[in-house]
Amino acid sequence: MAVAKLQISKSGVSGILVLGMFKDHTWHLESPVSWFPATSGGWFRQRNATKFRQFSFLRVTDEKGQSIADFPEPPYTNLQKFTANLISRWWIFEASGDPFDVEVKQCPPPTKDFELRETWASSASFAVVQGEVAGFEIKDVASGASALYIYKGVGLVIGLPKIPKVGDAVNKVQDALSKGGLSTSGPPNPFTAPGYMSVDDFEGDATLQTIYNVGMGTDKSANVLDFGGNIDNKPGFLVHISGFSTGRTFSLPSSGFSSGSMTLLSAPARPTPLGGRGKFGGAG
Repeated sequence: MAVAKLQISKSGVSGILVLGMFKDHTWHLESPVSWFPATSGGWFRQRNATKFRQFSFLRVTDEKGQSIADFPEPPYTNLQKFTANLISRWWIFEASGDPFDVEVKQCPPPTKDFELRETWASSASFAVVQGEVAGFEIKDVASGASALYIYKGVGLVIGLPKIPKVGDAVNKVQDALSKGGLSTSGPPNPFTAPGYMSVDDFEGDATLQTIYNVGMGTDKSANVLDFGGNIDNKPGFLVHISGFSTGRTFSLPSSGFSSGSMTLLSAPARPTPLGGRGKFGGAG
């Protein structure tokens, strides 16, 4: 797990607080600091909202779960300086109290480069409702590690209307294609995510929007993929790919939108380079 080392200072007394990143919800001091109320504990993401915006921050607790301090939310940058606050209490209420200085001495990079490739996909339609299932491979560009995910979603689709009075054979093909589609594996799609994330950290809410899909065995489509939604209580989606490219799709031309989730299928590995393992399956 990635960590950040933060120098905390107040009234000329300093120490190093080691903060776990992302799914590592722990922290500890390298040595006790007189003004800081504990030496180890956990943290959770606190969400708040005003009339104009929503925001979140990290609340640090002691081993018994009692709130100690509020820190700005990562990602951080090396040598970044900011102010955090000890928690003040009045009766049953808690609020940010005395400030102290923080300087980042060590942390993961703010962003990391990844690639996502659709390995297969399939869809089934009934009227304007469509279910989609797709396989994705996510690769860490620097390390070469990769992991496989499955996307499942349900949404609306608008397809090409049936062409009347054509041959029986054409009608049968058209009827089959209008009820769903299959796609081959697609090209890699680059994206960035917070530097503390690894390839097995992208489970969560996801949406797939097909602005247009020519289908008919072509790879001509315009898609938007959002995923990494509501991970670790973080609002919104961590990843947005506005020009998501899929493989060749065998279906009638269509457009649509589905909402669902991504689930991890495998542990990180070092597979063959992106572009191999072509299969048939999903809506492009």
